[in-house]
Amino acid sequence: MIYDACTIKVTKNCRVSLQLLCFTRCLLAISAYFFLTACNVYAAVPPAVIKSEPTTLIIANSKAWKPFSYLDVQGEPRGLLIDLWKEFAQVNQVRVEFLLTDWQESLENVSQGKADIHAGLLWSAERAKLFDYGNDLAKLDGQVFVEQSLLSTPLELLLKTEALGVIKGSYEDSFVRGEFPFAKLIRFNNNEQMISAALNGSLKVFVADFQVANFYLFTANERNIFSPSRHVYTASVKPAVHKGNQELLDFVKQGFNQVEQDAFNRIQRKWLHVETVYPNYLVPLMLGLLLCMIAFYIIQLKRTVINRTKELSIANKELQLLASKDELTGINNRRNFIEEFKRHNKQRSDSLTLLLFDIDRFKGVNDSFGHLVGDQTIQAIVKRVSSILSQQAIFGRIGGEEFCVFMTGLNEQQAVRFASNIQACISRHKVMTDAGELAVSVSLGAVYSDKKELDCKQLLSKADLLMYSAKSRGRNCFEFEIV
Repeated sequence: MIYDACTIKVTKNCRVSLQLLCFTRCLLAISAYFFLTACNVYAAVPPAVIKSEPTTLIIANSKAWKPFSYLDVQGEPRGLLIDLWKEFAQVNQVRVEFLLTDWQESLENVSQGKADIHAGLLWSAERAKLFDYGNDLAKLDGQVFVEQSLLSTPLELLLKTEALGVIKGSYEDSFVRGEFPFAKLIRFNNNEQMISAALNGSLKVFVADFQVANFYLFTANERNIFSPSRHVYTASVKPAVHKGNQELLDFVKQGFNQVEQDAFNRIQRKWLHVETVYPNYLVPLMLGLLLCMIAFYIIQLKRTVINRTKELSIANKELQLLASKDELTGINNRRNFIEEFKRHNKQRSDSLTLLLFDIDRFKGVNDSFGHLVGDQTIQAIVKRVSSILSQQAIFGRIGGEEFCVFMTGLNEQQAVRFASNIQACISRHKVMTDAGELAVSVSLGAVYSDKKELDCKQLLSKADLLMYSAKSRGRNCFEFEIV
């Protein structure tokens, strides 16, 4: 067969085109195969695997709830719960931002979606309608705090004459309405406002978490003005999310389960206990020296431990003394006196005599001559009474100018003579002060009983009533009654 040049050229061109077409079809087939395979693999992945976890959480809480959460002078969030949530964020690789406001507003921020989580709440039936709760983060003890001068007054009687301070929207707010429905409440926006009102004298009674009130009173150097008079609850602080947000709640629970217990303990010690801080030079010194210096370090460490142990022993003794003794007079303070009174009353096998007295017109001494002279008067009276008491008598200062004495084993005549001697020894001679010699007297209530298992509160209340009866008779006398 004969081909010309044009025919040969066309035939070669057709072959090249066919080869390109086949190659293109192969590429398309391979691409389609891999595309469909990728789609099938993606479709087979369970939703739980491809779901992304939250990267930023808005945490709400109070701006004045020391030591749990508050804003410092620079406006930065600080506190036990703040540190716990920072630890949570680090362990679970999420970001947290804090939204600290007044207490009621912090609840509204979560319920209205302005914040994801409340850093820590106490559970209540009322709150459980709005929030779901997570892990226990810390324990709180609710206490009724009363001004020292009113501690001898029964709480129920006190609440009929004094308003009771609470934080608006707090757990105490709802708790008090159920526990003391007759009380007149003053609601404050936050703890700092309430404690400030208490310290400036406009609030005599308030309910607060023991740790929180103590923190504010301690840092204000006014911890002796108010004392807890009744424990009302113990409960756990838990994180809370908006009702029904189970996915976020599970994430919070699982996240805190990942936080090491050592981290919890470290943060608790930082905010609720005193931590021992060792000198910063010890570690560089140990790293910078060889064997001879290591031996020297060990010797120094042993000496430090011995000295620190001695210091702690002395400090513990001082703390025990401060916890049981009145700072001004050195006799038993109210708490230790009542504990001793209850213990002796429970163990006694014979009679009991209780005396309660206070200084007549003592406010006039303070107003006329100042508190320094008032303190000198109290010290002189305590010294005078202590000089005639036997070793078996227990003597205590239970209020500003109120004192108690009790003894066991007296008969009725001895008890009357005992009360008369105490009352008379004070008024018999004037007391020497910086303002000169002052005539002082006391009004005294005396209770005597040889019955067993008497109620200590009732005995104190009875003695208090007798003391006021003595005042109504003109002061500088005593009332005696057998119960």
